[in-house]
Amino acid sequence: MRRAPLTLLPLVALISACGQGGDTRQNESSTQNGPASGSATIAKTYEGPKPEGVSSPNDVFTRTYYIPAAASSDMYEIEAGKLALKRGTRPEVKAFAQQMIEDHGKTTKALSAFVASHPVNVAIPSHMDARHQAMMENLENSTAKEFDKVYIGQQAAAHQEALNLHKSYASNGDDKALSAVAKSTAGVVEHHAAAVHKLEQTLGAGHSTAG
Repeated sequence: MRRAPLTLLPLVALISACGQGGDTRQNESSTQNGPASGSATIAKTYEGPKPEGVSSPNDVFTRTYYIPAAASSDMYEIEAGKLALKRGTRPEVKAFAQQMIEDHGKTTKALSAFVASHPVNVAIPSHMDARHQAMMENLENSTAKEFDKVYIGQQAAAHQEALNLHKSYASNGDDKALSAVAKSTAGVVEHHAAAVHKLEQTLGAGHSTAG
């Protein structure tokens, strides 16, 4: 039975409410309701929750916002990747998921190392934020037949938002050393975004998944 569509409206409402938090953000215009710039035009067949915390690669915010947001993004990518390894049906989807686990494990270590060695007074969160958790729940509730498309649709939206996050802090961050970490992570995420775009085209070209 398809359960995911029944939960989309409350999940989207949850994301919209959470996306208006973050009082450390300096660019208030980026907290508008609706999809983040970029995510509205990608993943066209995916209508579930999307991360909408950063609307463009030119937003301005402090490390107090960046560190937890980057950590949550990594946690989501790793957990979603693990789920895709278990439930994904197409080999290329599983290969992508494995790469997400490995690469975001590395970016998690880089961010954690920075926090441990610099007096930033910002802790790495132990759990992903409500926006990413809503995406995980949507992914968990997807059927076997639709799982691959839901996962890749989420990945397209998530990598657009993550790219905006890291590029913004790399260019406008309030900590030069942390901006260097963001710049390095942005390069990794940009590579992922290109890969997921190819997968979107593959899965959207009429290829069916095993049910």
